[in-house]
Amino acid sequence: MTVKTSRKASAARKKQGGSGRGILRAIAVMKLAKALILVGVGLGALKLLDAAAADRMYRWASFVAWRVGPKTGATVQQKLSTLHPSQLVLVAIVSLAYAALFIVEGVGLWMGKRWAEFLTIIAISSFAPIEVYELIRQVTWERGATLAVNLAIVGYLIWKVRQPR
Repeated sequence: MTVKTSRKASAARKKQGGSGRGILRAIAVMKLAKALILVGVGLGALKLLDAAAADRMYRWASFVAWRVGPKTGATVQQKLSTLHPSQLVLVAIVSLAYAALFIVEGVGLWMGKRWAEFLTIIAISSFAPIEVYELIRQVTWERGATLAVNLAIVGYLIWKVRQPR
């Protein structure tokens, strides 16, 4: 194969995979944004182990919740006042573990790695039964949209991995 033929073949492969690359990168950005949020939740939960920080958060959340409505305010106060340190540690561990998974998925998808496509299919599909259960338990447009987006991503990735490389 000559250098010219090799360049043409390489350009053809890039052009062929170019349209799907944008979709994969959009999914990757979504995964990385979720990871960033989960890192914030995890670190925030650890920060709440400090009594002074927990007191400030309790007052701030109560103020905001009471502005939204008295029922919300009472619910927020009740939830925050019953949190135990072990629950905060568990929230931090789970949040940071999911963040790590999302980072691996996001970086792998951004780089166009096939293993990341399979990992994302498995990860999203594993939560589909829970999402369906939650949607059946209480139908909201947010839950329906979340399920629809996740199923669309899984469907696209299944289609993509079945395509020859």
